[in-house]
Amino acid sequence: MPARKQITREMILAAAFELMKEGGIDAVNVTALAKKLHCSTQPIYLSFSGMDALREELRELVVQEFAKEMEQMSGDGVIRLYGMRYILYAMKEKEVFKFLFMRQNSFDEIKQLLQPITDRAIQDLMKQYDIDGEEAHYLHDQLWMHAHGIASMAATEFCQWDLNKVEKMLAECQTYLGKKYEKKL
Repeated sequence: MPARKQITREMILAAAFELMKEGGIDAVNVTALAKKLHCSTQPIYLSFSGMDALREELRELVVQEFAKEMEQMSGDGVIRLYGMRYILYAMKEKEVFKFLFMRQNSFDEIKQLLQPITDRAIQDLMKQYDIDGEEAHYLHDQLWMHAHGIASMAATEFCQWDLNKVEKMLAECQTYLGKKYEKKL
C-alpha cells in the first residue's frame, strides 16, 4: 500500500493563499511554500505540474474566498462590486484585492469566475430601475468603476479615506446615475 500524502493539494493551496495575503502574488513561490509547510519542494511538485498550474488553482480559490467574504459582509447574500463592502474588502485584504483587480489582464483571467456575481448584481439593477439587461450592465459598470477607483486607492494606501464620506459618495453616485432610469410621472 503506497504511503499516504502528508502534504495535500489543499494544504499547499491554503499556504499559497496565506503567502499571497501577506506579501502579494510575488511572494508565492516553491521555496516559500516549502518553508511555510515545513517540507521539501517535492510535495509541491508532486501535487502540481508547476507554478502556473498552482497559480491557476489559486486564482479560483481566491475568487471563491472573495465571494464568500463579500457574502458574509453583505447580510443580504448579494455581492455588489460597486458598494461599500467592495471598498472595505480592498482595505482589509489589500494584496488579495490587488491580485484580483489590479494586475495587467487580471480581469480577463477572472471574468468567467466573477460572472455569477456580476450577473446577480445586473439582475438586481434591472429590477430596481425596470431596465433591460444592456442598460443594467452599463449602469453596473459605471457604478463599479467609481467604487473601484476608491477601492484601488485604499488598497494601495494612496490616501486615507473617511468611510462616512465614501459611503455618501457611493450613494450619491448611484442616485445621480439612477436618475436617468427613474420613471417619469
